[in-house]
Amino acid sequence: MLQGLRVNQSTSTVGFCQISQNASPRIAIVIPARMDSQRLPGKALLEIKGLPMIEHVRRRGELNTSNVPVIVASGDEEILDFVSKIGAVSFQSKRNHENGTSRVFEFSQHHEYTHYLILQGDELLVLPEQIDALIRAVTDNPKIDFINLTTKLHSENEILDESVVKCVVDTSGKILYIFRKSPLIGQLSEQLNLLRKICGIFIISESALGTISNSEFTKLEKSQSIEQLRFLELGGSILSLDTAVNFPSINLPSDIEKVNSILNSNSAQLQILEQILSQK
Repeated sequence: MLQGLRVNQSTSTVGFCQISQNASPRIAIVIPARMDSQRLPGKALLEIKGLPMIEHVRRRGELNTSNVPVIVASGDEEILDFVSKIGAVSFQSKRNHENGTSRVFEFSQHHEYTHYLILQGDELLVLPEQIDALIRAVTDNPKIDFINLTTKLHSENEILDESVVKCVVDTSGKILYIFRKSPLIGQLSEQLNLLRKICGIFIISESALGTISNSEFTKLEKSQSIEQLRFLELGGSILSLDTAVNFPSINLPSDIEKVNSILNSNSAQLQILEQILSQK
C-alpha cells in the first residue's frame, strides 16, 4: 500500500478553474510523446521487458480505478502507428511543441475535459496509486487548478544536482517556489527536511492549461527551464501532493539499467509489471 499521499483540500487557489464546486470534473489522462528526445532519441518506443516504454506508461495509466480515459498525444507517425496497431486511443498533434504541456493544450482544444492529468512518457515506473491520488484530489475539490506530485529528497547530492527540480512548500500545501539550485543557506543536512523534489506527474484544469499555453515564456521559466514556473509567475497556485515513493524516469541510457533493476527487485513494481504484461 502506498503511504504518504495527501493534499490539503482547504487550500484555496487563485481561481482560474471555471467549474462549479459541486460539479463533477471530467478528467483525461494524456501522455505527450515524441521521438526526438535530445538525450535519448527514440526512447518512446524503446523496448523494455518486451514492451515499448510508451506502452508501459499507457498501461499503467489504464490501471486507474476511476475509468479515466488514457490518450497518447504525439506528432510522430511511428508512435501514432504503434498506438493504432494495438487498438489504443491516440491524438495526432503538431509535430513540434515547446513541451508536453503545450501538446496537451492542443489536445484540449478538440475535447471538453475539465482537467488533464499529464503523465510524461518517460515515467515508466509510475504507480497506479499515484495516478488515483491525483484523480481523487480533483474529484473531491473540482476547483483545484494545479496539483503536482512531490517527494522527499533522499541525499545531499540531490540538493546539489541541478537536474533534480526542487521546491519549497508552505504549511497549507502550496508550492512557494520551484528551482534547480537551492536558494537556502542552511546546512545541506537541514535542507533535506525543507526541500521537496518535483515529480513529472501533475493534474491541471483546462482553464489553467489555457492560461499557461496562451502566455509567452516568463523570465524565471526561461532562466530555469522549469515549465511550472510560468504558472506561478502568472499568479497561479500549485498544490503539492506528497508521495512517499518516487522512482526514476528514463532520460539517459544509464537510466535504463536502473529501471530494469527496480523492475527485477521491487515487489510492488514486479506485481504491476505482471499485470501489465498480462494485458492484451
